[in-house]
Amino acid sequence: MSSLESGIPGLDDLFEQGFPKGKMILITGPPGSGKTVLCMQFLVGGALQGEPGIFVSFDDHPNHIRQDMQSFDWGDIKALEREELITIIDGFSNRVGLSSKEKYTIRPNVDSLLITLTEVLQETGATRIVIDSLTTLSAVVRSSAQVRKEILTMSAVLGEQGCTTLVTAELAGTASFLPRNDVGSSATFGVEEYSAQGSIILKYVETPTGELIRSLLIQKMRGTRHVFGWRVFDITDQGIIVYPDKTPAKFIDSLMKGKNTT
Repeated sequence: MSSLESGIPGLDDLFEQGFPKGKMILITGPPGSGKTVLCMQFLVGGALQGEPGIFVSFDDHPNHIRQDMQSFDWGDIKALEREELITIIDGFSNRVGLSSKEKYTIRPNVDSLLITLTEVLQETGATRIVIDSLTTLSAVVRSSAQVRKEILTMSAVLGEQGCTTLVTAELAGTASFLPRNDVGSSATFGVEEYSAQGSIILKYVETPTGELIRSLLIQKMRGTRHVFGWRVFDITDQGIIVYPDKTPAKFIDSLMKGKNTT
């Protein structure tokens, strides 16, 4: 199976080669865990190699997304937009009843999303797509069966176009912290992980001294071998950096040993 680089240092070392092309990959995590950063970094990594990408924002205004991403040393997001290497679709304004000056706006439903995405794909030739977030997009759906159907529909349509798609989702409940022996929680509707071809969970881990470290787990990735275990990552000025050789347990142990020698 063909693959593409994620654009995230260290993450591809957890795969056989990289993200499988043409698949839908779910990124779940609590607020502030780095879901949006990871997804935009995926788009920027492609854009810098001449691969156009699309970012669909349901949870925040596009201008806020642009401002937030300017804090990273990725270059000018607006310049990448002008070159049509990144296209931002506004799914936020319509949802909250605001007017929008964006070129592309959509209603928060799958039909509107797929119609607009097809139009933008034809115009830009994008191969990478981000939908942020699936939780908001599916909020009006009344059953988990319908959510699963919508995910499968999006996956089939976008996969047929040759697009690799990252979709974000909130974790069920309010848990943000990961006990050292816990494998994580499911997404909001409980069916997202089964419908997407890949699933990555982002979580916080609390150390015995109350400090927090970030950790991710590749829960599944069809069509490619991958490391199955939690790995430490950090959010820096360069964006997300994954440490393939650092498990939370080892990292905490080394951290505690360092404190005990001081």
